[in-house]
Amino acid sequence: MNFILRVIPWLILLLSFVILAWDYDSLPDEVLITRSFFGNETVLAPKSLFTVFRVPLIEAFCASAIEIMRRKFVGRNDHLHLMWSILLYTATLKSLFQSLEIVSTGGVVGLATIFFYVTFGAVVAGIISALIAARNHLSDLLRDNWVLSGAEKTILSGLLLLYLGLAIVPVFVFG
Repeated sequence: MNFILRVIPWLILLLSFVILAWDYDSLPDEVLITRSFFGNETVLAPKSLFTVFRVPLIEAFCASAIEIMRRKFVGRNDHLHLMWSILLYTATLKSLFQSLEIVSTGGVVGLATIFFYVTFGAVVAGIISALIAARNHLSDLLRDNWVLSGAEKTILSGLLLLYLGLAIVPVFVFG
């Protein structure tokens, strides 16, 4: 059962890529890059492999960073491990819902907007759930003697730079 719980988030993330690949040819010539906080203003970009698969790629980088942190607490602090596990599921579900939003753009009127709000709700619920799961142990993040190796620091730094490049730069290029 533990193996299944570890694999499910990665299958959800993979499903995001599969959905976009399956519907790639039927996507409109311009795809959604970002929405404003209230969902009424959008930034669109010409359809390309980059613009279509950008969202699950971003979440793959986030999930990888979360996985590195999550593994630090296996057997050491179950509450913090659970917090990182919830955040991993949150990131992969965000990817899935955003992929569904992208393939819904141009389809049924309002469906993409519904997925926007479902995504927002899932992220808020995930963050709150993670904080509740670790509420009495968050200070352990600072006090615990866990240390990142040089390789982990390098990987996390690289993932951060990749995330920023994929998440922010296209908004300036296409916005």
